[in-house]
Amino acid sequence: MNFPNQQILYQIKEGDEAAFTQLCSYFYFPAVKFCTVILKDEKEAKSITERVFEKIWDERCNIETERSFQTYLFLNLKNQIFGQMNGYNDPVFKERFLHKIQTFQESQLH
Repeated sequence: MNFPNQQILYQIKEGDEAAFTQLCSYFYFPAVKFCTVILKDEKEAKSITERVFEKIWDERCNIETERSFQTYLFLNLKNQIFGQMNGYNDPVFKERFLHKIQTFQESQLH
């Protein structure tokens, strides 16, 4: 059985903070690693990870229990990072950034 299972996601949707804490504990370090690889800044990676988990908690009613939470989480992380990157004007930097995201996502799926 993969973590998280549908029951835990359902509990989170219902507002179960203990289930959410368990979910955060499980995914926190892989999420920070993902962000650190892209940003090359662990402090900023932790900050983004925490913001994304806060957003997920705030929008927990939207979690689809039948879908992969991991995909949902990493998509949110990518969107948060990309949103932050929109402030940068260097097209070469943006291209490298997008390539790093794509490469990391592909490595996580295999």
